[in-house]
Amino acid sequence: MMETTRAQRPKGAEVPGRRPEAAPGKLGVDGTALTKRVGLILPQTMPYSSWERLGKQIALITDSSTWWLGDWINYGERVYPDRYQRAVAGTSLNCQTLRNYAWVARRFPMNRRRDRLSFQHHAELASLPPEEQDEWLDLAERNRWSRNQLRRQLRNRSVGARVRPAETSVTLHIDQTREERWQQAAGESRRNLHDWMTMVLDQMADLLLLPERRASKLALPAGDGMIVLTPAVSDEAAPVAAGEVLVLSGGERPAS
Repeated sequence: MMETTRAQRPKGAEVPGRRPEAAPGKLGVDGTALTKRVGLILPQTMPYSSWERLGKQIALITDSSTWWLGDWINYGERVYPDRYQRAVAGTSLNCQTLRNYAWVARRFPMNRRRDRLSFQHHAELASLPPEEQDEWLDLAERNRWSRNQLRRQLRNRSVGARVRPAETSVTLHIDQTREERWQQAAGESRRNLHDWMTMVLDQMADLLLLPERRASKLALPAGDGMIVLTPAVSDEAAPVAAGEVLVLSGGERPAS
């Protein structure tokens, strides 16, 4: 019998003893490696680039399998509600793990999954509303965050949200003359009007409301110097009530 040569072999025919390489765009491993149920057989000599590519292929298959299992569970639960649990038990996989996969898969419809990010990236965001999920996925994809980096960013944002005080808008109606004076005072202290007003009001509130501050002096910045306010006390032993008249350190009473 005549042996078939390379030139005579039909185009696309498989070479005996060699597994074909994975088709582009499909999941598979390099044809130089042999996959078995209990292991991976590699050639004695393998270029580093081929070995590195093989690792990426295996990682991609591993990550994709979590999506596959999640979608598989959700399909069975929907189509075979009375029989899917028996099939799940036959996989020998942990039931809680499979339920977690299914939950993440339900939280991210196919058209919102990012193939440049891992299943674990999506799992970190699964509990968020869809619009926030998409925002974080955009950030993770754009900045090429690992799963751990994404987790740290989420933790930092969460801590910041907890400690940030609630803000209330206050509308203040003042005449032009008073606004000009306040603007000038803010400029003298090298602050904008909003920051200057907030600083002055906070300091006055502390002086009037905190017992330990009622007998102390209050220093307000004025240009390169300071204006020192002290509570006006007729009797040193008497406590200063909230709203007591404040006196300038030079003894001059502020104009009413």
